[in-house]
Amino acid sequence: MFQVGNQYGKMSKRGKALDKEMRERIKQLANGLIDSIDIDTLTSNQRVNMLKAVLPYLLPKELSINGEVVNEEEQEIKPPAVIVFGDSKEYKAYNEMSEEEKNKMVEEAPPLFNNSED
Repeated sequence: MFQVGNQYGKMSKRGKALDKEMRERIKQLANGLIDSIDIDTLTSNQRVNMLKAVLPYLLPKELSINGEVVNEEEQEIKPPAVIVFGDSKEYKAYNEMSEEEKNKMVEEAPPLFNNSED
């Protein structure tokens, strides 16, 4: 219920984004600090920690699928395939199939749920 003087809908106190000039100054400061670090004086533990801290900013986020590295943006999200075997012979035969045959089998299988869009 509406009450006079409530704070709902009030402007956020998070502040505004930094302008380009401020971002550039922060970049210059960070680059200066990084350049001033003498890596030869760091212990191996400190080097590993520095590498762990810096890598997320240098490398794009990636997913590893079957040994291949794929960007998240390029990856199509599919539900996992569910395969039900009647007995161990069918399971054994499936394991002896090539990857292409397995993929074809999954693609040709009827859907378990009705996913029709109305």
